[in-house]
Amino acid sequence: MREEDCLNPEYLLHHLPVAVIIARNRVILNCNALARTMFRASDVQIIGASFAMLYPKQKDFETAAEHFGPLLSRHADFHDDRLMRRLDGTHFWVTVRGYGFNESNPYELAAWVFTEVDTRKQEDLKEKVILTSREREVAALLVDGLTSKEAAKSLGISPRTVDIHRGSLLRKYAVNSTPDLIRQIVN
Repeated sequence: MREEDCLNPEYLLHHLPVAVIIARNRVILNCNALARTMFRASDVQIIGASFAMLYPKQKDFETAAEHFGPLLSRHADFHDDRLMRRLDGTHFWVTVRGYGFNESNPYELAAWVFTEVDTRKQEDLKEKVILTSREREVAALLVDGLTSKEAAKSLGISPRTVDIHRGSLLRKYAVNSTPDLIRQIVN
C-alpha cells in the first residue's frame, strides 16, 4: 500500500472496518464496501438513491427524520437500534449512529455508521420500546432540554398533553425521572 493511498479520503472510506453511508438531504452520495454488503446492494443500486429504500416502510423513513434531526443538529452522541431493509427485501436489526455536519440543517450532509445486531440480540429487540410519532417528537424535545411548556408551544399542543406523553415515555423506558429518561434515549 502506498502512502498516498492512505491519505485519499475515498480509499479511507472504503477500507473502514464499519459500514458507512454518506448522504446529502437523505440521498446516498457514497458508501463503503461493508455498507453495500450489509444492505446487499451494488453501487448502481445504492448511490444516488433515497435512504427511504433502506427502511421497512415509508412511515419509518419519515419517523426516523423526526427522531434523528434534533440529535444531529446538536451533534449529540447517540445510537439507535432499528429495523432496516436490505435491497433483497429482507429485514434486519442494526445499531445506527449519525453525524450531521451543518447544525442548522443536519441532513444537508450527514455520515451514518451501521453495525448489524447479532441474532441473539435481535430476539431481545423484538421486545424493544415502541414509540408513537408524537412520543418521538416529545422525546426529542426533552433531549433538547425543553420544558413541558416550551415543548407544547413547539408542537402546538398543551403542556398537559406533553406531560401525558412524558409519563408514557417514563413507563415505556421503565425509569422514574426525566433525566433518567433522557439518558435512556440518547444511550
